[in-house]
This record gives sequence, C-alpha cells and structure tokens, in this order.
Amino acid sequence: MSLLAADEPANDESARARRNARPSRSETRRAILDATEALLLESGHSGFSVRKLVERCGYSAPTLYHHFRDKDGLIDALLEERLTLFARDIEAVPLVADPVENLRSLARAFALFGLRYPTHYQLLMQVREEDSAMIEAAEEARRLMEQPASQIAARGWLAIGDLEGFRQALWTMLHGIVSMRTLRPDVEWKQDLLDRSLEGIIRGWLIPEADRRIAASADGRRGRTEEQSSCTPPE
Repeated sequence: MSLLAADEPANDESARARRNARPSRSETRRAILDATEALLLESGHSGFSVRKLVERCGYSAPTLYHHFRDKDGLIDALLEERLTLFARDIEAVPLVADPVENLRSLARAFALFGLRYPTHYQLLMQVREEDSAMIEAAEEARRLMEQPASQIAARGWLAIGDLEGFRQALWTMLHGIVSMRTLRPDVEWKQDLLDRSLEGIIRGWLIPEADRRIAASADGRRGRTEEQSSCTPPE
C-alpha cells in the first residue's frame, strides 16, 4: 500500500470532522446578525419576524433566543454594532476652529461611510426614534454631526433660511448622493460630485467667506475687549 493510499482514510476522517464541527459562539452570532440585516433590508421592521429569520439563517428559534433575549434585543444588537462602526468613522474626523471646514469634513465622512458600507447605511436609514439603542450608541456621533451647523447659525453666517432648513438641505443632498450611487451603479458618476455639491450648499446658504472672516475677526476683537474689561480693577 502506498503512503498516499494509507493517508486517505485519515484525510477523509479529518474532512468529516471539519464538516461536523459546530460553529463557535461568535460564528453563530455573526451568522444570525448578518441574516437579520439582510431580512430587515428586504422587509423593514414591520415585515421582520423570528420565523422568517429562522428560515433565512437556518438556526432554530431557541438558538436565536439563547444568543439574544428576544426579537427587539436582536435588532438592538445589530443597530448598536453598525452604529458603533459609523460613530468610529465620525469621531476619527480631525476638527478645527472653523465650523465651515468641520462641516465639510464631517459631511464627507458621513457620505463616504454610506458609499463604503451601503448595506449598513441602508439599515441605519431605517432606524426609528423609538429604537433606544440607536439613540444611545449614536449620541456622540450625532452631536459631532450637528455641531458645525449650530455654530454657523449661532455666528449669524446663514444668508437664507434658518438652522433647521439648512440641516435638512444638507441632509437631503448627502442622502441623495449616497442613495443614487448605490441604486444606480450603472451611471458614471462624477468623482467630484460630493465635494461640488457640498460647496453648492455652503455657497447657497452661507454668507460669503470674506464676510465670515470679517465677522470672525470682529468677534475676536470683541471677545478680547470684554476680557480686558473684566480684568480691569474698579476705581
């Protein structure tokens, strides 16, 4: 008998063992979460059910409840995982003193996340206000995203409309670019579409950059004068 022939039963036995090996806890959890995401994207929250998930992922209902307390716990775990990934990208954006520059940087990070992870992005767009896990997990990212627009409005730099209108216009533009590029990959989208669209929003809604510089300089002088006045002892 050749050495090759002698090795065959051992190889067959090893292959059989690998096939019969049970997936690890982390592998099972990953498979359930991935199936949950796919089902949510297909059916939405209203069409999601444990029965459909069992059919999709191949695991029994008791196995699902062993890893996640219930249906809401499963969805919350998925949202928290995806939002943590989103928050990591947003929090990694370097911020400067100029809120307009921060607006550019954060808006680009938001859109690039959606283009890089279109499935995750679509899931996050289905999040409802009553999803408490979403609110908790994304609080810091949301604060960072909203801060530049609030600062711009507080400095009187909006040329038209109000803060809420500005936020809605910015959000609609970003979501439109991400969604259309995902839905229509057949279109040869311009590489600089995002940057040009951002500049269009900024130029359309904000006072000119030269006026912003003058206003910022005046605010700085006013702040120094007030500081000096507060330090002057009374006569």
